Amino acid sequence: MKSNLLLIFFLTFTSFLFGQDAERIAAVRKKVEAINTEKSYQIKKLDNDYFVNVKNEATDGGQELSGYYKNGKLKKIVYSVGLSYGLKTSEYFFSDDELIFVFEKQDQFAAIKDKSNQVTGLNHTKPEPVYTARFYFENSKLFSIKQTGKEIFTKMDKKSKEAELLKDCKIFRLELQKAKSR
Repeated sequence: MKSNLLLIFFLTFTSFLFGQDAERIAAVRKKVEAINTEKSYQIKKLDNDYFVNVKNEATDGGQELSGYYKNGKLKKIVYSVGLSYGLKTSEYFFSDDELIFVFEKQDQFAAIKDKSNQVTGLNHTKPEPVYTARFYFENSKLFSIKQTGKEIFTKMDKKSKEAELLKDCKIFRLELQKAKSR
């Protein structure tokens, strides 16, 4: 009897918690959709020359950072970097100046193989999607992660990933702010 009551309590409590996360995710998705459908942004772009000449950062495939502003407020950041073996794109979304969502996509360049099936190089014109992730935030805390595929760049636990995304977001915001004031 006691174990049945515990099981019922556990199932009810778990359902309640998952229901709350589903509602929070739906609310974030609604805000992200509104941000993505907006057409009248002021866009500030920092291209590869900025990263090479100002930041002294060079990558195989270049870098680009774009900030999307509405009424002077940052709504979205898109950062893309090309490396020798693939591409990584991260999109950061903001509501009331607070990070609410990050979409991350990683593509790997297709392998070029010889007749004996040995890899001889990479086809840089043919990236293949290998990983996507959706990171949901509330009050600067990561509350949900949805991932598909295998991450080819850094692999981290939830706490480390939260710290990395918040740190990168802060750095990107500062870079865009400095460039915007020039």
